[in-house]
Amino acid sequence: MAYALQSMLKIRAMREDRTQSELAQARSAKSLAEKALEEREEAIIEYESTKDERRDKVYQMVIGKVVSMDDLDRVRAAVSQIDEEGMLLWEAEKRAKVVVEEKDKAVETARLRYVEAVKEKTKFVEHRRVWEAEEHLKEELAADREMEDFVGVKLKVED
Repeated sequence: MAYALQSMLKIRAMREDRTQSELAQARSAKSLAEKALEEREEAIIEYESTKDERRDKVYQMVIGKVVSMDDLDRVRAAVSQIDEEGMLLWEAEKRAKVVVEEKDKAVETARLRYVEAVKEKTKFVEHRRVWEAEEHLKEELAADREMEDFVGVKLKVED
């Protein structure tokens, strides 16, 4: 006899496979987000290590020289641009951290969905195991009854 809930078991197995795939995708997305965050952090380290040198280079163009107001405005703009670059890098790092947190939550959600799918499938697998054991017992009992019927009939032996 075929297992009556086989189609349900198949659906649960498909759900488990799907949630496992979703978990793998979520982990991959988190890994990419972490890599992007590392790149942002490295860019900030690079910026911090060179910003003073870059500012000094801009200031060296005007220190000890007679310059016009337009030249001073250009120097201020260049220094402001350097500072703005740093602010943009810090904002990018902050956004990258938020993305990593979101991806981390997505991984946890996917993990919980996968665990639930495994539990649901396991229930059906266990039910099938019990059902198969019962079916096996029924078959043994039927075979025993058949044997009893066979043994109960006495054969006439002709001399």
